[in-house]
Amino acid sequence: MPLTNVSYQQPTFKDGVMCEFKHTRIEIRYGDQGCAIAILPEDRQEISQLLRLLQIGGFSAEQLAQWCPGIQEQIPELLTEFEERGLLADKQRQINPHGVTGRQFYRELCRFVVRFKQKFPPSPFSLKMADGTLSRNQVIGYALESYHITHLCPRLLAPSLAHHESPTTQKHLQEFFTSELHHDRLLEKSLKSVGIGGEQLKQMQPLPMTFAICSALGVFANQHPLSFKAALMLFEEDDRQFQEIFKQHCQTLKLPSEFYQPILLHSRINEDGAHDQITADLLVEVPYVSLEEQLVVKKNMAILMESMVLRTHEILDYYDNPNNPLPRCFD
Repeated sequence: MPLTNVSYQQPTFKDGVMCEFKHTRIEIRYGDQGCAIAILPEDRQEISQLLRLLQIGGFSAEQLAQWCPGIQEQIPELLTEFEERGLLADKQRQINPHGVTGRQFYRELCRFVVRFKQKFPPSPFSLKMADGTLSRNQVIGYALESYHITHLCPRLLAPSLAHHESPTTQKHLQEFFTSELHHDRLLEKSLKSVGIGGEQLKQMQPLPMTFAICSALGVFANQHPLSFKAALMLFEEDDRQFQEIFKQHCQTLKLPSEFYQPILLHSRINEDGAHDQITADLLVEVPYVSLEEQLVVKKNMAILMESMVLRTHEILDYYDNPNNPLPRCFD
């Protein structure tokens, strides 16, 4: 049985990894990535020894354990953490310095998204629609939280236009930006049909995970264009089966057609505009994606997908409680 799940035969810190010793922790940084390790006084000497050996390189996990017997059981977890954060290289194995093209990365990213989604159980929102237990307030809550995303979308996308990009990429981004303008008006019509509009919309507050998802997209657009381009595929997925079940459930709840038709129209606009292809169109223009960039993007995508799952549960929980305000407005 191997000592660790880390795939490297001789795990070694990459050039540029810096370790800073604090009173009760060690901070490890590599560019914008890093982590902090809380340490007990009795472990400080051997953890320091482990970090020095990783900086020197050339030792197997078993040899590291022999040099640091007091923390032997912690070494697998530490190495796994370092590898997941992109801090390690393999001194014995030549790593491909060329990365991949954006076109190839898109294919790998699609496979990664499919595999990662398989870790989650089926959407509780869809399950509750299918078995008829999704309440009227929960359906309206779904529309309310969707409104926040569509309303904020242009402002979240805008920073992406300020980066230096190829003319084709700039054209794709501009067209996508303009196509997303005023989509919130469709959701406004939907919400107005159930008595929500006007000043209430101005005072609405999103649920925490809705806000977190919006914030993440805005940060990516401003600070990490590659993650932004990748993330768009999660927001523009085409799910016709969901749309049909949603329509049927709204009819079962006797919600007016003025409620669900604008929501379905918004989905059809995205389909007709081939918005689900926006990530492919953008990544095909990227000539090179390093191994480190691939890791950063996949981490950001994983966090975003987890946030979307948490958001679904949050919508169901909040809007199922009759004591919570609908819409979510605060003075």
